Amino acid sequence: MNNGYAWLRLSVLVCCLLFAGGCDKPPEPARHAAGSAEPHGPGWVDAERLAGIDAEPGAWLTGGRDSRQTYYSLLTQINRGNVGQLGFAWQYEIDTEDGFEATPLVVDGVLYSSGPGGAVYAVDAATGAEKWKFEPRIDPEFVRKACCGVVNRGVAVWQGRVYVGSLDGYLYALNATDGSVAWQVNTLTDRARGYTITGAPYIAGDKVVIGNAGAEFDARGYITAYDLVSGVQRWRFFIVPGDPKYGFENPELEMAAKTWDPNSLWEVGLGGTAWDAMAYDPDLNLLYVGTGNAAPYPRKLRSPSGGDNLYLSSILAIDPDNGRLAWYYQTTPAENWDFTATMKMILADLKIDGKKRQVIMQAPKNGFFYVLDRRSGELLSAEPYVPVNWASHVDMKTGKPVETGQGEYFYEPKLVFPSPAGGHNWQPMSYNPDTGLVYIPVIEAGTIWKMPKEPFKYQKGGLNSTSIYIFPMRGEWGLDGADARDLPPLDELAKGQPDTTLRGLIRAWDPVAQKKVWEVDTSGRWTGELFSTWNGGGLMSSAGGLLFQGRGTGEFAVLDVETGKKLKSIDTGTSMMAGPMTYMVDGVQYVAIMAGLGGAAGQVYPPGSAAYKYGNKGRIVAFKLGGGEVPKPPEVEHADAGVPKPPLERRGTRVQLDEGAELYTRNCTKCHANMDARSSGIPDLKLMDADAHRQFNDIVLKGTLADKGMGDFSALLTPAQVEAIHDYLIELAWQAYETAQASEQQFHRAPDASPESTAEKNP
Repeated sequence: MNNGYAWLRLSVLVCCLLFAGGCDKPPEPARHAAGSAEPHGPGWVDAERLAGIDAEPGAWLTGGRDSRQTYYSLLTQINRGNVGQLGFAWQYEIDTEDGFEATPLVVDGVLYSSGPGGAVYAVDAATGAEKWKFEPRIDPEFVRKACCGVVNRGVAVWQGRVYVGSLDGYLYALNATDGSVAWQVNTLTDRARGYTITGAPYIAGDKVVIGNAGAEFDARGYITAYDLVSGVQRWRFFIVPGDPKYGFENPELEMAAKTWDPNSLWEVGLGGTAWDAMAYDPDLNLLYVGTGNAAPYPRKLRSPSGGDNLYLSSILAIDPDNGRLAWYYQTTPAENWDFTATMKMILADLKIDGKKRQVIMQAPKNGFFYVLDRRSGELLSAEPYVPVNWASHVDMKTGKPVETGQGEYFYEPKLVFPSPAGGHNWQPMSYNPDTGLVYIPVIEAGTIWKMPKEPFKYQKGGLNSTSIYIFPMRGEWGLDGADARDLPPLDELAKGQPDTTLRGLIRAWDPVAQKKVWEVDTSGRWTGELFSTWNGGGLMSSAGGLLFQGRGTGEFAVLDVETGKKLKSIDTGTSMMAGPMTYMVDGVQYVAIMAGLGGAAGQVYPPGSAAYKYGNKGRIVAFKLGGGEVPKPPEVEHADAGVPKPPLERRGTRVQLDEGAELYTRNCTKCHANMDARSSGIPDLKLMDADAHRQFNDIVLKGTLADKGMGDFSALLTPAQVEAIHDYLIELAWQAYETAQASEQQFHRAPDASPESTAEKNP
């Protein structure tokens, strides 16, 4: 097992004896201090109550309901026998088209949840009536630093406070009574870098812990613990080391530095951000943190002499009292493919080889399902839950995956499974103790990885991921994009590899036998297209024998946990991807979900999705037995889908166009990649009108559309570079127009007639 457990324990002991706590950095004062909350008022959750949640099945007190993050409910009022009667109970409308990825909490009849940027909503859980709303004022500079939308994955509620992180890096403690700010604190070490917060805070003992996002940019990942009452910083744990010549914040990083090249690209930050998953075992007093990918992606670039590059793509077990590491397990040593281990983690007690084990389970991006002893970090099992070709298996003696070489793309393009979207992404999976199964929203997809032609150049606060990935499909993110034009044929790249068809599924997984029990395809009409992988959202199961999922089509689906058979389908009129939850108020069981596409899926609304038909205005939708039809938003009127003639003539030399393509790929495609979409929260830049072309420089360099999510890029791009991007977009517009014209002429031509014979028939 690669955890260095004994060494770390000894190092921590020596540090504590010699320095008496001097390893910790001094606490950072909160911006606003306030007194402690009144006990047993609104939003009162404490350790005793959370530990006894099974005696209070109507509550949903954490993101996954309980301290084990199971996304499983004991409620049975809604069950296999009557789920056909499930219908609309209430809705809470939210005036934004940004995405929703949070799972709500319900405490004493009040539902608390978060939205884009770190907004918080508190509503009556029986009616949806608003009690209060909090919307932080976000620094617009941080919008362009958001890898995958201005999303937020939830709140923590504890002892009368609601905790939330804002996109621009602040942690807020709100009074649960009215949403007023009790305190707020800046969590970022360097606000000029590419840091954001999209994940939920987590309660561990008497502290609230928050991580950050931004590994694709230039973040150096860390988590920070703050005093619940005052907001004073108690400790900070950096996930990857900094430049060794400046020393180390703690002994764990000194050990980690030995797994990096001394000449690593320290200035880039190197990633490892903890942007989502955490869990806490109060009995063991261990906080579990999933860590993220590297930047730059290619390991031969960031750490040329090799090494595992700790603690990238790892599960860390941390003592929340002092911020010291108890054990670690690295899922993807020398991470090379955006294979984060930030997916939700579930705590459970499983009988393995005849012995009851306290385990932690995760299905991270890299395609293997891990079961670890949560006390020691011992690897108990790791089998692929999706097609994997970068590694053949995980060696149970070393705990490390055995690489095949198929994932090494530094010198030539390679088709790698899974894709950077992962075999499983942030959408919650559910563990049902009744069936013993874990239900995973699975992504089956590969991507072609390659290196860019231009040498790497660090840009502060900008994208530094460097390598390029291309999905094996049609479209701008696929084989029709500029990045794919110099690739070998797909047949050649895919020879001997898994099926390249993109799919989304629900997979019921036995974590003891480490095998699939059943699966249901959720791709819908998009099989083979990127949206197929995002049509299926997070999952929640119940003791009523039910499995719940919201989908991009707007369908809220209810399945049988034993077989996967669909028992109920509700058309909501809003695309969904967040995890649903369930609760009880006044004897009535409700099921609720945050509705609205976000993240990568929020960049494109394909025909057939609810977001395309009805728009993407967010809302919370709740259901109950005997409910009615869900009210739908008004349908969107779509403009003519034809490609207009570009308002500007072609311009720019071949060299300028190539430069524009390179700059566009690095700085723009994270949002504007799927430009052939017709209805999206992000414009298709090929279809810009004359006015947009006139304003192009001001939009990019002055941030004139920052309020709509298009931040100021003047710190990253020169006027000449913006001009090159503009020239490239004009060229793309003409190519699209000419292709559309040729297609239209072909469509109107008789199938068996040449132009000459057509003229004879129509003199």
